Amino acid sequence: MTYILSFNEVGKDRIADVGGKGANLGELVGVGLPVPPGFCITAEAYRDFLIEAGLQEPIREVLADMQPDDLEDVKSRSEAIQGLINQSAIPAEIESGISEAYRKLCEELEQAELPVAVRSSATAEDLPGASFAGQQETYLNIRGVPSLLEHSRLCWASLWSHPAITYRHEQGFEHEKVFLCIVVQAMIEAEVAGILFTANPVNGDRDELLLNASWGLGESVVSGLVTPDTITVRRSEGRILDYAVGSKEMAIHYAADGGTLEVGTSEDQRKTPALTDPQVLELAALGGKIEEHYGSPQDIEWALRKGKWYVLQSRPITTLREPSDLYIRSMFVEIFPDPLSPVFLSLIAPLFKSMLDFTFQYWGFSLPKDRPAVGVYYNQPYWNQNYIEAAFSSLSPEVREPLVSAIANPFGQHGAETKRELSLPYIRLVLNTLRFMIRFPKQMPGLIVKYRDQVAEVAEMSLEEASDQEIIEAVRGLVLEDASPLLDYDFLMIAVIGRTYEMLGTFLEPNFGERTEELRAKLISGVTGNV
Repeated sequence: MTYILSFNEVGKDRIADVGGKGANLGELVGVGLPVPPGFCITAEAYRDFLIEAGLQEPIREVLADMQPDDLEDVKSRSEAIQGLINQSAIPAEIESGISEAYRKLCEELEQAELPVAVRSSATAEDLPGASFAGQQETYLNIRGVPSLLEHSRLCWASLWSHPAITYRHEQGFEHEKVFLCIVVQAMIEAEVAGILFTANPVNGDRDELLLNASWGLGESVVSGLVTPDTITVRRSEGRILDYAVGSKEMAIHYAADGGTLEVGTSEDQRKTPALTDPQVLELAALGGKIEEHYGSPQDIEWALRKGKWYVLQSRPITTLREPSDLYIRSMFVEIFPDPLSPVFLSLIAPLFKSMLDFTFQYWGFSLPKDRPAVGVYYNQPYWNQNYIEAAFSSLSPEVREPLVSAIANPFGQHGAETKRELSLPYIRLVLNTLRFMIRFPKQMPGLIVKYRDQVAEVAEMSLEEASDQEIIEAVRGLVLEDASPLLDYDFLMIAVIGRTYEMLGTFLEPNFGERTEELRAKLISGVTGNV
């Protein structure tokens, strides 16, 4: 019989034994993250407590004719079951295991009566992945063995709160197959604490981290007692997008006799950010490590004391919307203002993806995976702007954003000139563009002649004699294969034209002012070979 497991002994494979909270904390300890030490009281301890106390049959009798849709009936039966549990003695072997584990934890942290958090964590037999979050009790600043035993029993009883009973009924869980595990964790007397979402649950953006922070213990944030600071961080850029200072009207601190108390904050505390900018970025980096380990966005409870971070809990974000890309009509709206036929769309979408991918690879960038370059909605093509952004992800935002705008809408007006930087990806982009400018003008006339010959060859097909499939294959070959050597360079040509056009304007502006646009247009009009 295993009644106690330390965090070092558990991981995600022990959810059935210690519940989601305990398993996650053990998992984080296993990868070296800063988790306050502690131990788990297993589901087996709860099960044997019920057996030894002879509570299984009395609980069945209380539930026998319950009316689950009658709230008052559920409440009365909940109180009856909780009364049975709270009046029952904890078996000696379980009590001894809890006492010894607490004694070792006190020795480890060199405190006679270490303050601990006692948290409930339910788990279902045969359904270890089932979620029961937020339905059972948590007790803070519990000191000494007698208090720990009392609050452990209260945690067991909380499995039978009326919200927990109602939830299990609604979800179709058998009451007798759900067990209560307990997490006992050293308390951190936090100076600042809160919650970190490693993806923004408000807008679903996986590249935004959302932080809530307030003074004192994190319970004030978790329970919604205060308006905390709310900070948004752009993960890929490592910068703070927004820092909204909350009112933070009160803080939760240790009470001298155990438990916690609410204390009003000073006027200065209410106006002061709970975290500095460097601390925000440190915490964001820590959250990134946790998300990387789990492979999914996380909801993390954290604390800060004397400059050291502590992870108190981590769980998956369950309310996150699926990420969606931004599709735009720029450029397409000028070329194809009306809806297109299905046949034409079947050619256009792969053609433009091929052109775009060729451009990225020519410049030395990797192609984005697992997302389309072009979308089709209501028979109209759209660029996937996120596809273009992902291809340029190795460039700084200052360089990337104008470049994305220029690629997505080469014929439009852009708010900022193209920036420059001394990074390897940007230098490679410039050198490959120069290589194109030197080589392609010599190749282009021959490519045009060759493609005209290929078009003429297809035009000679007898539509009466050719099958539908032969016509389709001929057109597909003409567009997706024969045209590629010429059209694949289209975006590169546009990029060069745009850059030289921009340079011409920069040269004319100091001398001609408002006449720059007029003169620039006249200077390039009628130029031989102008594409």
